Amino acid sequence: MAVRLAVAEDIPRIVDMVCALREAIGGPVEPEPAKVSETVMILMGSPSGIVLVSDGGFIAGSIAPTIISDERFAHELGWFAADSSGLRLLRAFEVWAVNHSARVRLSDRPGETGPLPASVSAPATWVPSTRNGVGEVNGNFL
Repeated sequence: MAVRLAVAEDIPRIVDMVCALREAIGGPVEPEPAKVSETVMILMGSPSGIVLVSDGGFIAGSIAPTIISDERFAHELGWFAADSSGLRLLRAFEVWAVNHSARVRLSDRPGETGPLPASVSAPATWVPSTRNGVGEVNGNFL
């Protein structure tokens, strides 16, 4: 179950997973499929955005400085995994952030930044690459 960069054909499945995410967490805001599709397309086409998918999950985010500093943060905008790929998606996002000199900020860890806690799982191994500007994580090419 490899983690890879999303392509246009993945968008309908990502929209479905965003709706499943809302259902799973009891989110108060109903997803708008057209807005989700538009946002995913923008992130996929942006050098500061990323959308990764697995067989049963996705993670999306972007990199930006804060209002108080030029320090770069990789803001996770949403993630969901209906299978066991959640940690792989999170690790791949973390590796992408590190490769882009950014600290990770996850939506389920408000106020916390930096790497995922070591207790979550073993750290990902980064192998730099020029293909897609992402690289290889634990033997899976992104």
